[in-house]
This record gives sequence, structure tokens and C-alpha cells, in this order.
Amino acid sequence: MIDLHVHLDGSIRPQTLVELAREQDAHLPTYDINRIKDYLVVSADCNNIDDYLKRFDLSLAVLQSRKPIRRVVSELVRDLDHQGVIYAEIRLMPQSHILRGMTQKQVVEAALEGLKQGMEYSRHIKANLVLCTMRGADEKDNFATIVEAANHMGRGVVGVDMLGDEYTYRNDMYAGQFQLLREEHIPFTVHAGVMVGAESIRQVVEYGAKRIGHGIRATEDESLMQLLKEQGIILEMCPSSNVQSRSVQNIESHPIKKFFDMGIKVTVGTDDMTICDTNLKKEYALIKEHLGFTDEDIYQMNQYAIEGAFISGYEKRRLSQRLKESFFDENAN
Repeated sequence: MIDLHVHLDGSIRPQTLVELAREQDAHLPTYDINRIKDYLVVSADCNNIDDYLKRFDLSLAVLQSRKPIRRVVSELVRDLDHQGVIYAEIRLMPQSHILRGMTQKQVVEAALEGLKQGMEYSRHIKANLVLCTMRGADEKDNFATIVEAANHMGRGVVGVDMLGDEYTYRNDMYAGQFQLLREEHIPFTVHAGVMVGAESIRQVVEYGAKRIGHGIRATEDESLMQLLKEQGIILEMCPSSNVQSRSVQNIESHPIKKFFDMGIKVTVGTDDMTICDTNLKKEYALIKEHLGFTDEDIYQMNQYAIEGAFISGYEKRRLSQRLKESFFDENAN
């Protein structure tokens, strides 16, 4: 299984959150392992995306120094490996972790140390980092993130993502950022088509994005759908997250099957494993039960994920072979 869309701060173990908070004397609404899930995991009555996003505050409060970042990255890699994920691109926004004096360079270095440690203690997984910039953030901070991506490219960092409020902060406000990424030959993906409609997706494709985070509102424009298909744009879709954040009304109305049936290259990601209380196997079971996907469809989406991964052609060929072996071994049992 391949997960191209999983965020570090949304995938912390609840027990680790409590332990780190105790070590740092950080405030939590409760230090009970079971009860903290009520504040960390999205509830069924989540009203909107703001209610969803506020749950990140708990993990970010304890991820402001090297040791906790290293630990949480390492644990996430091992958790993914235990679930059967053979490749993952973990999203990290360095500027969210500098509130107590660390530099973005130190944040990235700590995360890379955790990445290495996690893979050393794992069986099969290969993992890399995608560094995130933020709409609405100080451009100096966004520029610093791109500098770290460039400095660590090919050494555990493989690309950049842009996320945040696409309604207030339009994509054309970041034309310079996209140009810099192209000039530096840094692959990038963009969260788009969640809060704003199809035009947001069209813009980032024109700016050079080869992958789109979510992109669910592309269905509003059939010509855009055709463009995504023709250009082979990879859509990183996260069904549970989209339902929980109220980006779609329910799983039955999620458009991922429409994209897939049209021949658009869609993949499935977990987004935030802890906050969404999910993993890739849960996501696959969900779309098989409610949207009619087959095991062969899921295998194809994993092939799309390999195609879209920010790694070399040689690595993709090796990963494709590993996927084939692991997929058919698992389905034979």
C-alpha cells in the first residue's frame, strides 16, 4: 500500500501526546489516555472544517523541540510499516514547529532523524518528507521552507505542498512561490478544490502542479475533469477526512469513484490517521463497501500513487514490483 497524503501532526499516537505533555508540563484538557481521544479524534457531530482543524492544536503544542519531533516521526513510520504501507510521503510544516525557538532547519533535521530511525526499526517501508508552506503565512516563513526543501532534496525530502485557506488566500497570490519551485526543480503538490471550486484546481495545474491534494470540487467543471485526465494529474483523495471535515456530505456522495471511472488518476490517503481514526485498510474497506470499488481498482490506485510519487524512475520500478508481490500475497491469504 502507498500513502502519498499523511500529515505528521494529525497522526500522533494519543499515548505519545499525553506522555510528551507530561514531560513538557504542557496543558491538555485531560491526561487520561482514553479520554484524550475525545478531544483529538474528530467526532461524528463535527460541524465544519474549522472544528476539524482545531484538533491539531494539541499535537502542535508538544512538537516544538527536536526530541519530540524525532520521536513522533519515527513512531509514525513504524505505525505505517506495521499496517502494511510500503511507501509513504509524510507531510511536515516546519514553520508550525518554531514557536519555542527552533529554526526550520532544525525542525527538518529532527524529522529526518526520526525518519531514518523509523525505517531502521521497520520491516519494509520507505518513507520521505514533503514540506508544507501555508497560505496566509508570512512569506519569509514560506520562503524558508522552500530553502530547506532545496537543501535537503533527495536526502529524505522529496517535495513541497501548499495548504491552508484557499478561499481567503487565492492561488494567484502565490505565483512567485510556484515559479520558485519550478526554477529549483522541486516537485510540488497543492491542497486545492476543497473550500473553493474548480477554478482553484485549474489555477494550480496551470502553475505546474502534477498532484492535487483532495481536488474533490473538480466535478463542478467537466472541462477541468477532462484536463486532469489528459494531463495525468494525480489526485490525492482522503475519503474519511473529506466526510469528517464536511467537505462532502457523506461517503456515498464522495466523488472519488466518478474520477476513477472517468480515467482520472486518483489515489487514497489517510490525511490524519489519529484525528480521523483511520488507516489505509480502513479507507479501502470504506470505499469498497459504499462506493463499489474492487480489489483490482485499489491495486490500480496504488499504481497511480507510485506514478505520482516524488521519487526516481528506478525507485518507482522497484516499488511497483514490491506492490505487486505484497498485493497478491495479501489477497491470496
